[in-house]
Amino acid sequence: MNGIKGDQKGIEENTGLHTRLCRGILAVYFFIMVVIYPLYAPGGYVRIGEVKYFFFRNMTLVMLAAAGGVIVLAALVRRDREWIVKQYRRMSVTDWLVYGYGLTVMLSYLCSDYKEDALWGVQGWYMGVMSQLMFALLYFFFSRYFCSGYGKKAAGGGTAGTGGRQRTGPWGFSVWKWLGVWLAASTVVFVLGICNRYSLYPIGMEGQTETFLSTLGNINWYCGYWSVTAPVGIMFYWCSEKGAARLLSGVFSFIAMLTGVTQGSSSAWLVFLVLLSVLFVLSLQSNRRLYRFLELCMMFAGACQAGRLLQEVPGLTYNYRSYQPGEGSMITDMLIGYDVTLGALFVLVCCYAAVRGLEKRRGFRVEKHKWLWGMSAAAVALVGCMTALLLLVDSGVIWFREVHGTMERDGYLEPVLDEDWGNGRGASWMCGLDAVQSMDGLHKLVGIGPDCFADYIYEVPELAEKMVDRFGDLRLTNAHNEWITVLVNTGMLGLFCYAGTFLTAFIRFAGRVSKEPLLYVCAVAVLTYTAHNMVSFQQVLHTPYLFIVLGIGEGLLRALRDGGEPDGRSYGTEEADG
Repeated sequence: MNGIKGDQKGIEENTGLHTRLCRGILAVYFFIMVVIYPLYAPGGYVRIGEVKYFFFRNMTLVMLAAAGGVIVLAALVRRDREWIVKQYRRMSVTDWLVYGYGLTVMLSYLCSDYKEDALWGVQGWYMGVMSQLMFALLYFFFSRYFCSGYGKKAAGGGTAGTGGRQRTGPWGFSVWKWLGVWLAASTVVFVLGICNRYSLYPIGMEGQTETFLSTLGNINWYCGYWSVTAPVGIMFYWCSEKGAARLLSGVFSFIAMLTGVTQGSSSAWLVFLVLLSVLFVLSLQSNRRLYRFLELCMMFAGACQAGRLLQEVPGLTYNYRSYQPGEGSMITDMLIGYDVTLGALFVLVCCYAAVRGLEKRRGFRVEKHKWLWGMSAAAVALVGCMTALLLLVDSGVIWFREVHGTMERDGYLEPVLDEDWGNGRGASWMCGLDAVQSMDGLHKLVGIGPDCFADYIYEVPELAEKMVDRFGDLRLTNAHNEWITVLVNTGMLGLFCYAGTFLTAFIRFAGRVSKEPLLYVCAVAVLTYTAHNMVSFQQVLHTPYLFIVLGIGEGLLRALRDGGEPDGRSYGTEEADG
């Protein structure tokens, strides 16, 4: 019996060591990715997409090799022949979908007629097999190791953190603090973006024009990074309880909102719409949540007015509208050019004061008034429809042509749908769907190969003619809709796994937020990324971060499921290591 206990103790020690080593490797990688990577731009904007990709690829491959080597070595030392089987037994539905997506990507590559581009991806985009597999592996490594200390009982028999759990991460830092490091670095990126938008360039970047921002590149890439990072910080503020965390995340939220309003890409309004709508509904849980929501709304209105005031500062000029006369965002012009948000700010302040007064004098508790949920759902639906209509008009999906009247009646404006809306997005969407219809059965199932959208489109005469007519010499490498692009590249099977990953992750995260507030952050980040990419595309400045966030959320769920108890099923033990 003593021998068995000694063997078990040795196994646990070896397992604990390999877990700590993997956590340390991931900590270094996370720091590099959130602090150094966004600011890394040695050649300015010249070939910045390639520079960013090679940095991401090299750092990720080094991390995967190091952590993977530690895991394999630990398995050999333990002589655990069933180690891999145990991992499959503990996989969640989201795990299986990510795993299935990785397998589908490889199968799509094997069935592709464009293997050279499918392996690493088209030059300048690099979303081939290797990138897709790296995304999937980031999810698995972060879900198994980055949060592996979460939920352990504190020394001395007590507990630490909310709900009696330590939110420990690599190097003893809490997961909250690691997110704080990310947000601090992002603040620098966003401040640079705001400066650039107002014609101020603290850092000289070769190839600088008004369509490039900060150290990230053009506004679409900048907005993609913002679509993941900004909601993380805003939800951080909404969830935070301590004064210092609220203050710092509040400053970040204001800066993130200011750059979101002024950066120039219309896809940001989709993110704002989804984020504020979800927050409004969630905030009806309690007075404290409602106060946070109203505070964030006041920040948004204040950020719009700050964008307006910056235009009055001598030496600063809002340059995106001037760069493309008549093509600037109508929503941006309205929010930073007029008094509409100033009036909204006044109304929000009055609402905030009214709720505070009702709570103090009459003990008002928003969660007790269930009828508010029905009214809020109707209000969100109405505002959402109105905002969506405004976005459609702003993006050119719908435009109005004048119809002259007769002697009996005056003229009127007739709404017209434009197939080439959104800088040709309508045409690219239709082309992507037409491409799927033209495929044979096998390729409809597994696609034509990762990042091979352009290879196939320009090989089919009818589709190529449409693209040349609409885009001329420009070569379209994706549909500017992530899910349509995934459907073309990896087929129905790939889209099922990819979309299913986000859907199941969101549902599972949302189902456990009462146990762990950080899951709010992860769940909303999935929504905002998806909303943004309905009119955009995968790229190395935001898709890796989304899979890291997915991994952190899954890791928290695993820890909650295990209960953090050293009973053979918690992190750092034989059965749970992954």
